[in-house]
Amino acid sequence: MSESKHGQRGRVLSDETVEKMRGCMQDRGLYLALLLRSFSKILPKDQVEKAAREAIYAYGQFKGSKDKGNVTAEGWVDGHMARGAADVFESTIVKERDCCKQQMTQCALLDAWKDLGCTPEEIDLCCDIAMELDRSRAAYHGLGCEIPLRMGKGDSYCSVVLKNRK
Repeated sequence: MSESKHGQRGRVLSDETVEKMRGCMQDRGLYLALLLRSFSKILPKDQVEKAAREAIYAYGQFKGSKDKGNVTAEGWVDGHMARGAADVFESTIVKERDCCKQQMTQCALLDAWKDLGCTPEEIDLCCDIAMELDRSRAAYHGLGCEIPLRMGKGDSYCSVVLKNRK
């Protein structure tokens, strides 16, 4: 097992860039929450949730189609580090023989939902819907993706476990 924190190899992004990226993510979080609230006024909540999940899943498929090369679990987390996403999410990466884990302690989406005054139930739903992006992108590449911990449901950090399928 090997572990690396975003700071152990030095930050990839400047503080200013991290804050700008978090600001963009907060906007994405606000769009999601406000769209869910708005559509829930005219449609049954279960239909709104289903449509939102489908849309974010489609976004993950689109993002996956833009990835370069054969994406493996290790390649995914290495890319997370190299692109500076580990700085943005304050991530720790754990590489094990059969899987790779991302553990994130900062989430600009969560910050946006709290600033908007979302209820814990709204935050949990928005968070789980937002995670369709990772589930879908992993599925696009034939990777298993488990999300056992989410700050949006009250956990102290988010955990994404990626597994290469045999």
